[in-house]
Amino acid sequence: MNLTAIIALIAFFFFAPFIQSQENINEEYWMAIYSGDKRVGYSYNSVKNEEGYTYVKELTNLRINLLGKNTDVYTEGAYKLDGYKILSFEYEMKSDSINLKAFGKRLGNNLEIAMETVSGETQRTLPLEQELILPSLISRLLVESKLTSGDKFDIPLFEPLTILMGMDQPVSTHIIGEKENLDIPFGKFETFKVNSNFMGSQSTSWINDKGEILKQEFPPGLMAIRESEKDILNKKNSSFDIVNKTSIPANIKIKNPGNLKYLKIKLEGIDTSDEFDIDDRYRQYLEGQIVEIKSQELKTSTNSYDLPYDSSEYRELTKADFLIQSDDKEIIEITQKVLDGETDPIKAADKINNWIYKNLKKSATVSLPNAKDVLKTRVGDCNEHAALFSAMSRSAGIPTKTVLGTMYYEKSFYYHAWNEVYVGQWVAVDSTYGQFPADATHIKLIEGNLAKSGEILKVVGKLNIEIIDAS
Repeated sequence: MNLTAIIALIAFFFFAPFIQSQENINEEYWMAIYSGDKRVGYSYNSVKNEEGYTYVKELTNLRINLLGKNTDVYTEGAYKLDGYKILSFEYEMKSDSINLKAFGKRLGNNLEIAMETVSGETQRTLPLEQELILPSLISRLLVESKLTSGDKFDIPLFEPLTILMGMDQPVSTHIIGEKENLDIPFGKFETFKVNSNFMGSQSTSWINDKGEILKQEFPPGLMAIRESEKDILNKKNSSFDIVNKTSIPANIKIKNPGNLKYLKIKLEGIDTSDEFDIDDRYRQYLEGQIVEIKSQELKTSTNSYDLPYDSSEYRELTKADFLIQSDDKEIIEITQKVLDGETDPIKAADKINNWIYKNLKKSATVSLPNAKDVLKTRVGDCNEHAALFSAMSRSAGIPTKTVLGTMYYEKSFYYHAWNEVYVGQWVAVDSTYGQFPADATHIKLIEGNLAKSGEILKVVGKLNIEIIDAS
């Protein structure tokens, strides 16, 4: 499951309320996060104007249950702005499996970003083609617009996790609804109901005419509500079972799913004509809402090649990017050791797949998948396996994609990440389970690189899968 995308979603949708503050007066706001009647976290925001600049602090705390293990996830950001313009920022994300720090400084029309993790520092330059707005200032923009029912706003967003995943210009969309009276323990308020969309996932917020966000709801079954600092800090968080909350029950049980060669399903709850990568015509075949998936056979043919791949068609998929550091010295060295001179792409991909499967400890984690980190820690879930496989495979000169979708496991489909490699044909490979080719229960929805991983949020809480045939 792409947990990092869910955390980014939470960090966005729980953007704290904003009230226009006077010079040098610090405003603080707290919201409690609930799953059903259990409080599973909280968010905090402060805004301060000083010497002509705006200083914003944002914090989110969430307790997640990962396969029976409770994990506390903290995100914290501090920003210096000139109006809405980001001048600099510091960001930190911590859990028992990650300690990530990021720093950014504006230079001209670019934001120079450095990220520090267990493997060292990674840098990227973010071009600012338009000003990106902090989530905690969105309500300020809406208030300044007079909150007229029916108005629609597309707001380019600076959400640190999505930026660190490699996205450049994530956009949130907000549609102002009708006025509603809201009665919550914190008080009674006249509000506007605002429907928002971030990376394809929908939320609803209740905002008063001062710009205060008093309540929010969004998938997967979470709610934020305005509470006092005292009430929030005096309570302990329960845990949110994020994996089960996002799983998709299967209508029939599949026997021996790891050996499944053919799967026919009906996808419900999403528009398959939307921007998905379901119909690839080599492994998956889409007709309307019906998808047929055929586990592939590896075919050696004259259309194959000797490593490294040197054709122009898929050359971009052999290059390094921000989190897939296939040009890193240590990744190159371990890849060459694993390959031991192998130049056949099928045999090389198989060697890399087997090495990762045997050498990475399988553990559910909340992290930002980073190939250098994974090589150093040798631990992770599907995202970490896919990140390291991409880096090693590209280092070997094999065109490689990251794939996001669902996979069957014990009567349900779970969101999952794996890879595809071009070895004369595109073949699915899952190093988390040591499969090459991957079995037919792997349903691809999105392909590309880690920067696209947030797009899985388009389907979370919406997708249903009906199995028609499994053989």
